[in-house]
Amino acid sequence: MTQPTPPRSNPLRPMLFIGAILIGVAIIVMVSRRMPDELVPWGSDYSAALVTARKTNKPILLYFTASWCGPCQEMRRYVWGEPRVADAIKAYVPVRIDVDAQPQFAEQYKADQGIPLFVVVDAQGNELRRIVGAMPADDFLNWVVRK
Repeated sequence: MTQPTPPRSNPLRPMLFIGAILIGVAIIVMVSRRMPDELVPWGSDYSAALVTARKTNKPILLYFTASWCGPCQEMRRYVWGEPRVADAIKAYVPVRIDVDAQPQFAEQYKADQGIPLFVVVDAQGNELRRIVGAMPADDFLNWVVRK
């Protein structure tokens, strides 16, 4: 009588297990890095913003930023998706200026000295106030609601 041969273990089994773990980690990293939706309706045309500001009697909030700016991305991730921030910015005509796409305009407002840069201007384009640097939502709210 012959004895049955024991089943052989699959030599690829440890590799499949490690591969499954790596795929799981990659999915977690991708989901955690996803940018939340921005609730602030940023425009990008300063001339159009001036027209809107004159019609609505609102000041303009200029936001100077760049894709390579880490602190700017932190603002995007943690501030622009906040409903209370979006509500506060309704008192302004919001304009996002990419310093790489509009270098002369950025230079005019001295955005080359640091970004993110926030500048409030009136409907005639006169600067009212400014602040440089990323900040948490509460600090931004305290600054932006100040008149």
